Parts: sequence; structure tokens; C-alpha cells
Amino acid sequence: MSRYIITLSSIPPRFDTLSETLDSLLTQTVPAERIILYINDSYLRFPDWDGTLPVVPDGVEIRRVAEHWGPATKVLPALRDFADEDVDILFCDDDQIYAPYLAERMLNERKRRPEDCIGISPMDDYAPPEGETRRTWDARPRVLRLWKVTNVLHRLQLGLANWRARRTGVFHEPLRRHVMRSGYADGFEGFMGVLVRPRFFPPEVFDLPDFARPVDDVWLSGHATRAGHPPWILGGFSEPVLMPRSKPAHLDETALHRNDFDGRDRDDSNLEVVRYFQETYGLWR
Repeated sequence: MSRYIITLSSIPPRFDTLSETLDSLLTQTVPAERIILYINDSYLRFPDWDGTLPVVPDGVEIRRVAEHWGPATKVLPALRDFADEDVDILFCDDDQIYAPYLAERMLNERKRRPEDCIGISPMDDYAPPEGETRRTWDARPRVLRLWKVTNVLHRLQLGLANWRARRTGVFHEPLRRHVMRSGYADGFEGFMGVLVRPRFFPPEVFDLPDFARPVDDVWLSGHATRAGHPPWILGGFSEPVLMPRSKPAHLDETALHRNDFDGRDRDDSNLEVVRYFQETYGLWR
């Protein structure tokens, strides 16, 4: 298998709850060459942070970042740090607990898809250009998503979990299969993990405008796609369930998708970045 490292970032309110995420990354069936946690020198959202760094287990290194790249800090510094190296980067989020076989499965797919970004969760519904009713741009074959509302097995498992919760007072959300068939998507969602190479991204990826800062997935997907490395979403009924387990922080007030920025919610910010790529690069038209 090819060399690979794991990268992620975090924010001060989550420093005390990193252990489950980091432990899940340290126990991958194919160990990473390095696991790097990128921590900002300061945080625009948390100006009162006193500079105390998180305690991390052996095998995890902390690197400091001066730039304010928002959630893209989980991978942009790594693209710079390893720009000239033949290495895969598996970037992920700090509010998830990852399956031990995630990296192994993604690296196996890398052998078949050497020029694609490999993701687990797709964004495959970007809006057509302003004034248009449909798009003509699509990479084929397309991913076939398994929607939550039509996933009968998950609905049964969810019902069982709710029944157990009423008896025990503890709710454990069952893992859910997201994809019926592997294929290309408009973008990847980074929280489930994405495998990329530094050469997949053009220099413009570092020029992150303020409006794109809260929604790194569209920004990263766009630049990789226009450079010829679109998101390939791994999945299907023959796959193990690759969905991670979300920690409570995924839904609390620290989560970006629960916040508005400059009066825009997550959907509005995503759309603004999609429009930027459509108008600037002719992508997703």
C-alpha cells in the first residue's frame, strides 16, 4: 500500500474530548505513517483561548498554524507541508469516531482510482447556474446515494435503538449505509474522511476567501475537480459500513453547520461557493 498520513484540526472547546477520535485513528488496521493535529496560533471564533494545547496520546503530533483557514485547516497545512512528497493524506474531523478499517479500505480503492479524491459521503446536488433550470456538467458514473428516508434497514435499526433507549435511558444511533453504488459526486463531505494527494490541488486552494471559510468541503472539492481529480465516493452493499460514529460535539453549538456566518447559514454559504466556481472556472454548470 502507498504511504499515507492522517490529518485533522480542532478548536479549543473540543480539546478535552479528542481522545476517542485520536484513538480510533491510532488503531487503524493499516497504521498511518504520521497523525498530525493542526492547531491554530489563535482562533477568530474563540478570541479568549489562553493558548493551552490539548493533551494527545503518543503517536499524534501537534503542528501550529498561523493562517485562519477555518475547518480547511485539517488539510491545507498538510498540502503545503507535504507538497513535494508522494504520499496520500487522509483528512477527517475531530467530532467523529472512525471505523478501524477505514484507511485500509480507502487505500485499497486508491489502487483502482489513482487520480481521484476518495470520499465516503457525497455532495451530489449542487444547484444549476443562476437563471438555469438544470446542469449539463456531470462526471460519470454517478454515485447512487442511499437516502436516509428510504433506507429500510436503517429505519428498522433506528426503531430498535429507540426502543432500547426507552428501556435503558441511553440512545446509540445505529451506523447507516450512505451509498448504494460507488461513483462520482459533485463534492465530498470531509467529516467521514477523504483521501487525497497534495498534487491534486492547484495553488489557488490556499487563497480562501472569507465567504468560503465556513464551508471547506465545497471549496476543496471544487479545486480538486477543476485540476482533474474529482470526488469518487466509495460505497455499496458489498462494502462494510464506513460511516463513523458522531460524538455529541457534532450537533452542539460549536458545530459549524449549527452556526450562521455574516447572516448566511450552511446552505447559503455552500451555494455562494458553488456559484463562485461556476462563474470563475465554469465548473458544475
